Amino acid sequence: MTKRMNSYQATAALTRAFFEAFGTAIVDSTYPGDDFNEKNNSSNIKQAMLEHYEEIGNHFMDIMLPTLIRLNYSDEEKVESDIQKLSDEKKLTVHDYLKYACKTTKLYEATVDEYKRNMELLLGGMFSTIPEHLEQYTKGIQLAAIDEPKAIQLMVRTIMKAYVAGIKTAKPGKISLNQITILRLLLINTNILINNSPLKKESDDLVELFEEACGNEANINVLFNTLDDMYKELGEDDSFSNKEKAN
Repeated sequence: MTKRMNSYQATAALTRAFFEAFGTAIVDSTYPGDDFNEKNNSSNIKQAMLEHYEEIGNHFMDIMLPTLIRLNYSDEEKVESDIQKLSDEKKLTVHDYLKYACKTTKLYEATVDEYKRNMELLLGGMFSTIPEHLEQYTKGIQLAAIDEPKAIQLMVRTIMKAYVAGIKTAKPGKISLNQITILRLLLINTNILINNSPLKKESDDLVELFEEACGNEANINVLFNTLDDMYKELGEDDSFSNKEKAN
């Protein structure tokens, strides 16, 4: 295993990625096409999100609970045993599960703060900017159970699952993914996860940008292999168009 991730940095990055992916999918579905101004208009984003905000919490828990458990625990059997023991003692709420997934009270509190901050921004018609995210997320010292490659796997899966959940929420029926949007979400949020900074390079070369975001060739391979695996999983979903299944 390479150097283990910082759980605060990873949790904040994954939470931001969830909200950006889910919200972007809602906007993409509500305002199809490539009109940048329409998709990024604060009033349009706010209106689109207000129609679906009650569903965000459930999707967040469905996607982020297993993600945070994988981030903070390495022994799956112990996790199952711990949760069974806790559930024997009392009826567990989603907050109890989230507290366990975060492993410590301080990280749980930081995660709740990130959830609230991103939710408030989204309902106000905005996504968390990179400088704002880097300045405002709660910093702390807690080593994750995983290294960079596994954290990148979690990031890819979080983005893809949140984006698909957003599309299904906004537009039930046969759906397709915006490939450009997916790559943008992966690039920006992987860079935040790994480098904890904005992208430094200004380039039209996606390979060069992903090299910066991922840090090394091994991490790039992990990202795109995981992306391929996610498309294969989605190909088994009947709600996806034949075009997506072909990819």
